[in-house]
Amino acid sequence: MTRLGIIVNLETCNDLRSCMAACKREHGTFIGSHPVDVRTALDEGFPHPNTSFVPLLCQHCGRPSCLPACAHGVLEKRADGIVAMGDTGACASCEGKPCVRACPYGAIDLDPLTGRIAKCDLCAERVDAGLEPACVGECLTGSWFFGDFDDPDSLVSGILASWEGYAHRLKPEAGNDPGVHYLLHSKEWRGMEGLYSPAWRNGAECGEAGGCDGCRRA
Repeated sequence: MTRLGIIVNLETCNDLRSCMAACKREHGTFIGSHPVDVRTALDEGFPHPNTSFVPLLCQHCGRPSCLPACAHGVLEKRADGIVAMGDTGACASCEGKPCVRACPYGAIDLDPLTGRIAKCDLCAERVDAGLEPACVGECLTGSWFFGDFDDPDSLVSGILASWEGYAHRLKPEAGNDPGVHYLLHSKEWRGMEGLYSPAWRNGAECGEAGGCDGCRRA
């Protein structure tokens, strides 16, 4: 079996946003869409010693809740673990956009002008060509790692083993089995609590330009 996924070392992530820029260059997503969104774990009295940066993206779940919510077959769980997207044209006629609301991570963006969705697909076309996702290679601090978690000899498996007890996942209680792991040991891990995004968003869910506090905060 193959389970491709991502590890992000939050100890070295410095919010340089090269991952966000690489993603936008690679996919050219619509204005206000950030398939990789570097968020800030805020404490009162920012900047605070416990402040850290958490890149939020599709978690490529083992049990993705977005798939059963999609009635048009736009979303697909590949055999290698990637949750990919097909033709998003069908999204325009989809009532209520249930996939957007089904994702517990808020990782599916919606274009209010066209009704289409966008999200991280781990650069599936690059992966099929033997390349790594654009965000991984473009990280200026070398904080991103990509590989097969089902291969015990892979780089990512070795990293998880060496960081036992300090490798975290977002909302594991949701039962989605996320495929993105975050490394953090010197600061408090708080999951998605208090995450703030300074990036401009299209406010698709609430209709407010730029997004309301609910859109900017996880």
